[in-house]
Amino acid sequence: MKGNRRRATNAIEVDFLARLIMLVCFLGLAGLFFVYLKNQQHAVGNQSRNLEAEIRETEAKTAALQARITAMTSRGALQRRLDEGYIRLEAIRDTAIARVTPPATAEADGVLRTASRDSDTRFGPGVPQRVLKR
Repeated sequence: MKGNRRRATNAIEVDFLARLIMLVCFLGLAGLFFVYLKNQQHAVGNQSRNLEAEIRETEAKTAALQARITAMTSRGALQRRLDEGYIRLEAIRDTAIARVTPPATAEADGVLRTASRDSDTRFGPGVPQRVLKR
């Protein structure tokens, strides 16, 4: 036997171990981020489901109120309220009626003067026109 034998030592490779630790940390962080995103996705889904339920509920209430308004303003309902004395009808006074005047006719030259403030002023060949100065 040879007298000077060296024992075999188990050397630790530091660069391999460091790479392995970094890879495990990166995969762990990626997993945590994935779980966080999934939780956020479920939370947003629950919020949207609740909002859609509120929208459906509000639309149903609106439809019910529209039907109620229609029923309250129908001719039969108004006639019933008139018969009960809840409402009454009054004749429209002549002073409250707005009458539309007949359309103005064009003058002799065929031009209808609607924007003139002074009825005596005529725009013609010898009369200067008013000019706005800014």
